[in-house]
Amino acid sequence: MNNSNFDLLQHILRRALRSIWENLYLNAVAAGVIAASLLLLGVYVSTLLNLNSIVDTWNKDTHISAYFDSDLSDQEKLSMRDQIFAMPQTEDVRYVSQADARNWLTQRVEGIEDTLEELGNDALPASLEITLNQNSSTASEIENFAQELREQGFNELDYGVEWVEKFNAFLQLLQMLGVLLGGLILIAATFLVTNTVHLVVYNRRHEMDIAKLVGASNIFIILPFLFEGVVQGLVGSLTAITGLWVIHQTLAIRLQEALLLEIAGELHFLNTQQLLLLSIVGIALGFLAAFIASTRFLRQAP
Repeated sequence: MNNSNFDLLQHILRRALRSIWENLYLNAVAAGVIAASLLLLGVYVSTLLNLNSIVDTWNKDTHISAYFDSDLSDQEKLSMRDQIFAMPQTEDVRYVSQADARNWLTQRVEGIEDTLEELGNDALPASLEITLNQNSSTASEIENFAQELREQGFNELDYGVEWVEKFNAFLQLLQMLGVLLGGLILIAATFLVTNTVHLVVYNRRHEMDIAKLVGASNIFIILPFLFEGVVQGLVGSLTAITGLWVIHQTLAIRLQEALLLEIAGELHFLNTQQLLLLSIVGIALGFLAAFIASTRFLRQAP
């Protein structure tokens, strides 16, 4: 970089920094609008990513409860357990006797003993708790496996693949709505920031008129405003990331503890790449708003 280009860069930076200081309130408002928009986007993306992670965990840890007919002997039940464990779709099989099922229920439901006595010994049949491997966790494969179990004479099967599939469909709908919502948020933020920056440009209209009279090019005139937009976007991004971290450390973790979500894994904060992408979106938003505001003013200027 030669001296003339370096002097030009210094001049542009000085003009931009002076404008930021002289219009501190308006620049803060613009950065605040960007921060609020990115915060909404970040909360939505973080929620969606964690929901996807939870569903992936459920899909990879698919269980089927297969209940034995009461007429079968213990030896026959254990033999069926060994046969199912040998099947290629099976990751693990655990035999739950009637006594185990009764103990499990009485430990978790207070006062259930009297009800179980009235229902009799067959109220809680023996069962197999079957865990499928990851390669057999799709809805069609689970249904095929369940059909094989029915053919072996199990009294009843219990598996929740239907609602997991419905939840996956719900997540896909959320993703489509998220694209629409994110676009609307960015459009609204661009409109608000553009009008805020336009006020900054209007406050410096006399300086811009003088620069045009002495022959300054349009790019020379708008470069300081573009730099301001970048600063607004950077400040807004850092503010939004800080807000997201505070929300994660307070609301999300407390929600996880309150709802005992450890069964679905830990709620994760956005990773470095996602935070970097969020910052790039904020900087691009500030740059675009500054470009639109400054070029619009130049077109309107006499």
